[in-house]
Amino acid sequence: MKPERSASRRLAAKIVFGFIAVALFSWTAYLTVTFLSMALPGAFWIAPYLGLVVFDVGTIGWMIVNLFLAEGAAQRTISAGLTLFNLLGIGLISMAEIVLGGQTLTAAPAGLGTAAIWGIGIWTFVNVAGIVAYHMTSPAARLAAAIQDEKDATVEQALDNMRERRAANALLLSEQMGGGLYSALLGEVLTDGDRDGIPDLYERKTNVGPRTVPSDRPRLTADQPLTEVDIIEFLAAHPELLALARPVDGVGRNTYTSDQPPAATPGQGERPNGPPAPTIGRRSPDGAPDF
Repeated sequence: MKPERSASRRLAAKIVFGFIAVALFSWTAYLTVTFLSMALPGAFWIAPYLGLVVFDVGTIGWMIVNLFLAEGAAQRTISAGLTLFNLLGIGLISMAEIVLGGQTLTAAPAGLGTAAIWGIGIWTFVNVAGIVAYHMTSPAARLAAAIQDEKDATVEQALDNMRERRAANALLLSEQMGGGLYSALLGEVLTDGDRDGIPDLYERKTNVGPRTVPSDRPRLTADQPLTEVDIIEFLAAHPELLALARPVDGVGRNTYTSDQPPAATPGQGERPNGPPAPTIGRRSPDGAPDF
């Protein structure tokens, strides 16, 4: 029976303690909301209730994190420190609300209101910084940071090795690069865009480009259509053009000159190249006349 009584008493003690804890935090939460409403008169109506996460709710939250979630010494230290820090904030805001809330029994300390007003901003900043530090000190984040540190050290060492190799082979590298630059320079200097045998660098800009070289051969130029007389006169003035005539039908080159008219060649209608004599009657297959 004694063990059963002990268990019942423990359960009853937990219930009473839980009721007291709920009542105390409800009381402090009321004081916090009232003071924040007075300190932030122009804020939205939900702003004082959000401020509870910095003081009352923040104290309970950081305590739970320290008991069940924190990993490693760094996270446990941060969560325990912020639990106590927010508890001090509850005391500051509660005393400020009680003393400055309109009571007339005692005079308020001169710096209490100033400390409470500044405390709202200070406690807000410290809690936000604590959340950031808590995540940065997690084992996974620390492992990732350590691996990244080793990668960075490897890259730095590789860069140092590259600088050493460059210093050791500076002459060879400069010769190779110098050869390539010299070839590019020659290509620029000796460029002959108009293909006249003279590099463009040696010519004026007005002379660079395709040009038409006049021919020394005689050409026919006339504003009016050429007649047969004009062509004969032109050939008489330039007899060397007749030597360029091509042979036609086995006949040799033309020997025509301006002072010798072309001789008439025997044609049809003259003996012995005249037309054949007319045939009277028909001929037999053996060629004899067939009358």
